Amino acid sequence: MVNGFKILKRTIVKAVYLTALTVTFLFGIASFIAFTAFFDFNKKKGEHLGLSVKPFYERLETVFSQLKEFTLKSFLDYIGNTQVINAFSNSYKILGISLVTIIVFGSLIAFLVVLSPLRLRSMLHRFLDYFEGLPDLLFIFAINMLNIYLLKEFNYKIFPMYGFGSARPVAFPVIVVSFLPAVLFGLYLLKNMEDEEEEHYIHFGMAKGLTKIYLYSIYMIRNILPVFTIKFRMIIYMLLSNLILVEHMYHYETTLTNLIMFEMFRGEHVLTLIYSIVIFISPAIILEYLIKLSVKMLVIRKRGALQI
Repeated sequence: MVNGFKILKRTIVKAVYLTALTVTFLFGIASFIAFTAFFDFNKKKGEHLGLSVKPFYERLETVFSQLKEFTLKSFLDYIGNTQVINAFSNSYKILGISLVTIIVFGSLIAFLVVLSPLRLRSMLHRFLDYFEGLPDLLFIFAINMLNIYLLKEFNYKIFPMYGFGSARPVAFPVIVVSFLPAVLFGLYLLKNMEDEEEEHYIHFGMAKGLTKIYLYSIYMIRNILPVFTIKFRMIIYMLLSNLILVEHMYHYETTLTNLIMFEMFRGEHVLTLIYSIVIFISPAIILEYLIKLSVKMLVIRKRGALQI
């Protein structure tokens, strides 16, 4: 009886939370679209910019009336559009390669540092700590300037950067999107591994003659995965924000970013904008949920299954 009540309570709380989240999202989109209606730009020369609440409410009414036109068929027709499919595949191709790069490169950084002698580890740790406060834009412009400098001075281009015409660069967006997240991923993994080093099973395994590489890769990683998934969520959304920045700055055509920008500023219907945002963010949310579920099923429920 008590367990049934707890399950019912948890279900109601989740339903209320999801409803509030959906309403907040829709109202935020509507307010953003209607925001420019606050201002009266039809002023004579020399007059101050006017503010008016009535056009804002009228724009909000228009947006909400369009929201009422939602049907599942309209959503399916939109995602079945060839342009939307191409935009999705182009954006998530870069995102998928970047995610693999982050995991591989970040794990490599963490393992190389944690397996180094203590003095060298301390030096590498201090060096990597500088990247925590480094803005994404600074790194993007640094790579940009390096590429331009090499092209100007030596007539050598490392990789194409811009996406004018039919060009679809892959190397440049993957590097600039994944470099800082990979370093932050490695730093967080490193800090968790350093905390876990003090646990008794590590000392016990080393006393039995097991190597550090075996202990850390088989036992330690399994134990820090539940904590690690919390940080991985931030990495995924950092990837998405970097992807939007790079695709918009370097004019990559047929991408989800351009699709969202077009619907936001020149679209005639709010539903197409919401559909674009849902398509862009949904795979990241699904991936986050699958990672949590996998860790819960394969790691947390099997703690202690591996004996040293």
